[in-house]
Amino acid sequence: MKSLQLTEFGKPLQWKEYETPQPQGREVLLRVAACGVCHSDLHIWEGYYELGGDERIYVKERGVDLPLTLGHEVVGEVEAAGPDATGVKPGDKRLIYPWVGCGTCKYCRSDRPQMCSKPRSLGVYTNGGYASHVLVPDSQYLLNIDGLPDEQACSYACAGLTAYSALKKSMPLEWDETLVLIGAGGLGMMAVQVVRELTNARVIMLDVDDARLQTVRELTPDVETLNTSGGDVVASIMEMTGQKGANAVIDFVNNQHTAASAFGMLAKNGQMVMVGLFGGKLSFPTPVPALKNLTIRGSYTGSLTELRELIAIIKEKKLRPVPVKTYPMDEAARLLDQVRDGKIIGRAVLTP
Repeated sequence: MKSLQLTEFGKPLQWKEYETPQPQGREVLLRVAACGVCHSDLHIWEGYYELGGDERIYVKERGVDLPLTLGHEVVGEVEAAGPDATGVKPGDKRLIYPWVGCGTCKYCRSDRPQMCSKPRSLGVYTNGGYASHVLVPDSQYLLNIDGLPDEQACSYACAGLTAYSALKKSMPLEWDETLVLIGAGGLGMMAVQVVRELTNARVIMLDVDDARLQTVRELTPDVETLNTSGGDVVASIMEMTGQKGANAVIDFVNNQHTAASAFGMLAKNGQMVMVGLFGGKLSFPTPVPALKNLTIRGSYTGSLTELRELIAIIKEKKLRPVPVKTYPMDEAARLLDQVRDGKIIGRAVLTP
C-alpha cells in the first residue's frame, strides 16, 4: 500500500510505500474510496493550534507523533477482516467512525470515545485516509452507507458529526426562539443541512462571504442569513430578534471576534456552544452568566451513536447535499492551503 505521510510539521507531504497490513482480531482493512479534507488536518499539518495572544498549543504535546498519515473523514471498501470482526465482508462499502479510544475507560464504555484520555483517532494519532488503504481497529466503527455517494458520505464522519452533535447540545428550542449559527464553512453548511430535523426555531446564519451565504439559502431556504463583514453584529441580531437576543448560538469559527459576538447576543437562559478551533481569547464580566443564567460549553466531534443517528436521518430524509468537489490524492497539499485561505465552499474530498 502507499500513503501520503506527514514526516515533518509544516513540510510537504511525502508518498511512502510499505507492506499492506493484514487485519488481526477485530481489525478491518479497507481500500480508501474517498477522504475528506478537514480544517483539523491543517492544524495537524502545521503542528499547532492558535490560542490567541501569540500563544499556541502544539499537537505533539497532545500526543501526535510523526510520521503520520492524515485523513479522518474516510469511506472505504472492505478488503479483508480479522477472524473476530463481525458485520462486514469483502466488497462492503463503509464509512469509518474515526474517533477511536482505548475501549476500556469510562468515556469509551459510555459511548464517548472522542473524550478518551488515550485516543487512537484515525488520521490524528494513528494512520488515516490519505492513503490507498486504512486499517480500522474494530468492525464496530464501520457504518453502512448504502445509497449515499462516497464523496458525500465521508465528511459526515467529522464535519457532519461535529455539526450534528453541537446542534443536539443546543436543543430543545421552541418555534418562537432563535438559533444563531456562526460560520458558513463546511461545518456550518452541514448544520444547515440537518437543522430542520431537530427544531422549527428561527435559524440565522452569520458569515462574511456572500457566496457561502447564498449556498446556505439554497440548502435550506427558510434559514435567514446575515453578512457580518460590516457593522455591529450584536446590534444587528438584537434588532432582528426584537431585542430578545439569541436563545442559542453555535460558533463554528470560535475566534476572538466571533466568540465575543456570540456571548454578547445571548438572551436570558441562552446557551453558547463553542466548536471552532480558530483561536482567541474571550473576556466578559463575570456576573453576566449568573445574572442571565447563561450556559457556555464546548463541543468536540461526537459519539458513535450520534453518527449512526445522523446517517439514518440523511438516508431517510434524502436531504439536499452540501456542495462537494473531488480531487486526486496528489492535490492534498494544495487543498490544505486552500482550507487555510478559506477558499473552499462546502467540502473538498480526495479520491484515489
